Amino acid sequence: MYILRPISDVSEAHAFYEANREAGELRLLSVGEECVRFWIEGDERISIGAYAGDRLVGMALGAIGAARGAGFLSYLCVTPDCRYRGIGTQLCDALESALMAHPAVEKLEIVFHSPIQLPWYIPGAAGDYHPCMPGVNTSSDLYPFLCARGWADFVRQNGYYRRLSDYTDAPHMAAVRERLLGEGIELTLYDPARHYGLAELFDNIRNPGWKAQVLAHLNRPVVVAVDHHATDAEGRALVVSYTGPLSVDGRPGRGNFCGIGTRTDYRGRGIGKQVFCAMCRAHRDAGADFMSLYTGTDNPARHIYEAAGFVAVRQFADMRK
Repeated sequence: MYILRPISDVSEAHAFYEANREAGELRLLSVGEECVRFWIEGDERISIGAYAGDRLVGMALGAIGAARGAGFLSYLCVTPDCRYRGIGTQLCDALESALMAHPAVEKLEIVFHSPIQLPWYIPGAAGDYHPCMPGVNTSSDLYPFLCARGWADFVRQNGYYRRLSDYTDAPHMAAVRERLLGEGIELTLYDPARHYGLAELFDNIRNPGWKAQVLAHLNRPVVVAVDHHATDAEGRALVVSYTGPLSVDGRPGRGNFCGIGTRTDYRGRGIGKQVFCAMCRAHRDAGADFMSLYTGTDNPARHIYEAAGFVAVRQFADMRK
């Protein structure tokens, strides 16, 4: 007999995660107890365990995203020796009910907005990793399980990866850079004394999330393209494209990627590919071993990443119920 009850012991939840993090189709990274504490403690967290006596044999974790009106299903796992006994169904039922009971929740989602982030190893990449899972791994057993329970895709995301230690631009990129320079477009690092319009760029591309992240980290380098033919009264050049801020985490070193954007009236000229490749070079020179990122399968930005040699290594489904 299996009994469901809330999980209150951080050490127990951490031990369960560590024991089962390599049991699925996608290996998860080891995390510390403080990370698991963030996952399970607080009014906006729901954690449910399935117990066989005193043994924790299944765990479901969720979070409340009041601003999004969503309850997030963030983690669902049953130990391999106890699968196919209905435990996963019981856990999922209980978690869905608990999430929907919250007054702010209007829908259930599995998406990158969840504050509970599961880091995963890039398949076949000898320790390289991505720090969050942007949905449900479509090649996992969990995906058809959720589809059968009424969950549906609303976006497909590709996880992209590239080693950077051997990064070089494609041969034609130098010629494009020269053409852009002739048009007044320069690739450089953002300097508010010489450039203007970075904050307004995010308004133009309608991405307040990136705006908040980038403007909060201007102590780090930000790769930009600027137009010297569009200067302000102080002679500063207009920022027309960006990517960054630049930083390298961990060992092996992962070059961070926040996002990339080009003003709508400057698109179609190859500027986005240039700033992205400049970021790859800067990360390589700063000691980054690799980069990983994800984007929607229908997002035109994927052409920028693929042109720089990035390869899709996994596909994820953002799901909703």
